[in-house]
Amino acid sequence: MAGYRFGPNERVVLKAQDVKIDGDSKPFSSMSGSELILTNENIVYPRKGMFGKIKGYNVYPLSSIRIVDGTPQCRLDSSEFMEHKLEISFQDELVSFVFGSLDAKKEVRAWVNEISTMLVGHGASEENLRATGAGAFSDIDAVAETFGDLMSAFDNALARKRAKTAPVIACRCPSCNASVTGKLGTTVKCPYCDSDVTIA
Repeated sequence: MAGYRFGPNERVVLKAQDVKIDGDSKPFSSMSGSELILTNENIVYPRKGMFGKIKGYNVYPLSSIRIVDGTPQCRLDSSEFMEHKLEISFQDELVSFVFGSLDAKKEVRAWVNEISTMLVGHGASEENLRATGAGAFSDIDAVAETFGDLMSAFDNALARKRAKTAPVIACRCPSCNASVTGKLGTTVKCPYCDSDVTIA
């Protein structure tokens, strides 16, 4: 990252592409996100101008992240627009970094885990890794489950409608060869031998 001056013992731990600061909508800023760098000392965010040229750096020291009850105050947050954010509470401000990659949710979780490990010596709690906010429902399993429930309800309603409008026909019982009547596609009992007969 040209232009950023690393400290004598500072090293890169993680990088993310296409990251923006939530709510940062300057009229002449670049439309594309910046590279976000996590070092063993800082979070570094290059500020871009209108044509993508780096104008400076926002540097957030890891030492300024609030720690409450042994838990660093950083977490995965999701919006109603399916954006995944790294939300960090520093001593004097709350900053949300919006990750723009296709694997943003997984990427933010990796950042939360790494920051927690560097600050308190262990990975983040499940609570900090679980999506919160208006977009928390965006977990693909929950969406798939809801879709599955909707499809099941639709199939059941369709089956009931078909059963109501199915024609009544006669067929032969496979056990005793007696004539049995019923709606097409249903299963009835033979009145003579009590065998189950599917009307087809």
